[in-house]
Amino acid sequence: MEPRVIVVLGATGSQGSGVVTALLKDTSKERWSVRAVTRDPVSTRAQKLLAEQQTPDGRLSIVYGDPYDPENLRKNFSGAYGVFAVVSEIILGKVLMNEEEIAHELEAGRNIVDAAKYSFVEHFVFSSLPDMAKVTSGRYTRIHHMNNKFMTEQYARKQLDSVTCLIPADGVVRFCAPIPGSQTAEWVDSSYDVGRFAARVFSLGKEKTKGRNYPVLSPKISMDEMASTFTSITGQPAIHSPLSLDVWTDMTVGMLGPAFRDDVKQMMEWVAMAPKEKICYGALDPDDDRSMEELGVAASTFADWLRRTGWTGPTIGSP
Repeated sequence: MEPRVIVVLGATGSQGSGVVTALLKDTSKERWSVRAVTRDPVSTRAQKLLAEQQTPDGRLSIVYGDPYDPENLRKNFSGAYGVFAVVSEIILGKVLMNEEEIAHELEAGRNIVDAAKYSFVEHFVFSSLPDMAKVTSGRYTRIHHMNNKFMTEQYARKQLDSVTCLIPADGVVRFCAPIPGSQTAEWVDSSYDVGRFAARVFSLGKEKTKGRNYPVLSPKISMDEMASTFTSITGQPAIHSPLSLDVWTDMTVGMLGPAFRDDVKQMMEWVAMAPKEKICYGALDPDDDRSMEELGVAASTFADWLRRTGWTGPTIGSP
């Protein structure tokens, strides 16, 4: 019997590359063939992924993909059993100037869902995020990079029969974020944990996981605790020294583009005040997370990530 095909979008990105790796290593149920989709199949990242993850029986292929090209998506999804989908708020090589431009993410999401429906994809696994306008009771309505993913999730659930969503925490190390040192948030190693969760979802199958949302997040850790954990494991001194919100926003917008100014500012304002008794960006109660019970997997802690990667701090000049 030929292995069933799973298409992985964003295959050279943090989440996608981890999904490719986890699927090819998954031996819990069956062998998968992975069709890894990327904008540049001959890039250094793509070729490194192929060299490191190719199996003896050649179950990994890397193909060109464009989420804004419906015909290309239908071609890539043809014959596939499953799709792991992720959409990005940025467009590589383009600086977004106006807030309205961020809606490109919704176009990409609709294209992906429509192609999955056209191609009779049986199991659609999507990397989503909460509706932050609802989570914040209407206080913050412009966290578009999160809200757009939620809207794509809702569209997928209306159009497709078997949709499972993963909701990853933020895995960026910030020793200078504008957040009180005592404020807590979840951690995730997106290049490792999302892959493990996605592989488990596909292995269990659509009948057991469709309609579910699985947060991918470790127990909460404060900014001060992250710094002390880093020091205890690496031996390198570290403190949480928060920048002002305006400086942080300017720095981030300098990397992402002016369109994201309100998005970034509102997100960090919420992170700084999100209820400590809630999880998943303040969207859920702890009892709502059934990932361990139903999937049998747990996300990495910050300490796990430090030990696994050997990371000893940012390069000079980086935040």
